[in-house]
Amino acid sequence: MDDRPVNLLALSALFETLDIELVTASSGREAIRLATERPFAVMLIDVVMPEMDGFQTVRELRALPLAAQTPIILLTAYEFDPREIETLQGTALVDYVGKPIAAGLLRGKVEALASLYQRGEALAAKDRDIAILAHDLQTPLASISAGAELLLREAKDERGRGIVLRVVQTVRRMSGMVSDLTDYARVGRGAIPIKARSQDLAALAEEVAGDCRQLAGGERLRVTATGDALGEWDPDRLYQAVSNLMVNALLYGEGEVWVRITGNGPSVELSVQNFGASIPAARLGAIFEPFQRGASDDRRGLGLGLFIVRAIASAHGGTVEATSSQKAGTLFTLRLPRVAARPAA
Repeated sequence: MDDRPVNLLALSALFETLDIELVTASSGREAIRLATERPFAVMLIDVVMPEMDGFQTVRELRALPLAAQTPIILLTAYEFDPREIETLQGTALVDYVGKPIAAGLLRGKVEALASLYQRGEALAAKDRDIAILAHDLQTPLASISAGAELLLREAKDERGRGIVLRVVQTVRRMSGMVSDLTDYARVGRGAIPIKARSQDLAALAEEVAGDCRQLAGGERLRVTATGDALGEWDPDRLYQAVSNLMVNALLYGEGEVWVRITGNGPSVELSVQNFGASIPAARLGAIFEPFQRGASDDRRGLGLGLFIVRAIASAHGGTVEATSSQKAGTLFTLRLPRVAARPAA
């Protein structure tokens, strides 16, 4: 944005070699109008403008949904108080470049910001495709599940019952994968939404353990609780997170799996400890990233369970950590504030 056509022409020439679309505006009002119609990767705004200067333009842009997070670079030939820039900081980057403009510096900044924007758009498109795929798979899976459950009830012999039972179990695993994909796509659009209400984490852990004891090896679960485990959380999301941790320990651990709940002060802690093969240190740092597993050759599931645990913890204002060694075993620790943090407006 610049009120002088010659400056707009010079900027157009500067960015001609970049793979970007350049949109120009000759006033703050025109820039604001354009920003209500479409998002931009980065905005360049001249500070000294008639009617509405660059600082006021930035303030009004920040009130627009499509421009609230857009990086802005101010262009100025005059010295000004750096504190003016500080007042414009907040939800997104505000930078400035002095005139005469260092062409290479400005081109580099714009190219980097445009590249980040394009990458973000590509990831958002991928997440939308995943969400659509997961949604479209739910209906046929529900039909298969209903039919298999009916066949299971009507099975006449043990052999037939065993075959149908394997189908039912496979469909349940597939449904779990679809749910994980849906949550993965949802996280890409921001924090997982939660509906907090009064909940006892110890009671919830016992409920999850009871369900997990129906799985192979579930009898290895041991649950202990000390202190006050009451808090304000989303019980459905916490059930999902705790279940992921318990099932993960049963799948990858050996011997007893210890689940400990400790209520102390403003937070409540749940830990899940299993023994057996440890997670290599090189992989431990990435274990909460999507599509990652503790072992490189493991192909069970999609590798989204721990990623979703972290997203649920974060949505509550909490954390989840992992440690692993051959001697102490693998320990996942979920810490939650007693009152789930409200998402920022």
